[in-house]
Amino acid sequence: MKLIYLALFALAFRAQASDLCDKAVTTPDINECGKSEHQKADKKLNAAYKAALSRIEEIDDAQQRKDTKQGLIEAQRLWVQFRDKDCGSVYDFWRDGTIRGAMYWGCMLRRTEQRTKDLELLTAEY
Repeated sequence: MKLIYLALFALAFRAQASDLCDKAVTTPDINECGKSEHQKADKKLNAAYKAALSRIEEIDDAQQRKDTKQGLIEAQRLWVQFRDKDCGSVYDFWRDGTIRGAMYWGCMLRRTEQRTKDLELLTAEY
């Protein structure tokens, strides 16, 4: 059963990888690719977070603006803690195999991309 999950993960990760990652075949190369893809996603996340904070500044009511900004900042800090713990547990689960790095970076990438989408929804024009 684990082999099926491993194959599905490899296909999913490969589909998200950039051209540079297409040549990654060794464990260190695959891990570096995963780290690189996560770093790109993290930059997009940071841009979405800054855009959300800027959008909050447009709120006319001062108290609502303050509460909303405070809430978003706290939520983002808690989300980072969740992501790190969650993906850390994935790494621990796979600790006996060389796949652990790829599984960790895949988790970090998925979580980061999802959070970016969530923040982008916050700033979407309705």
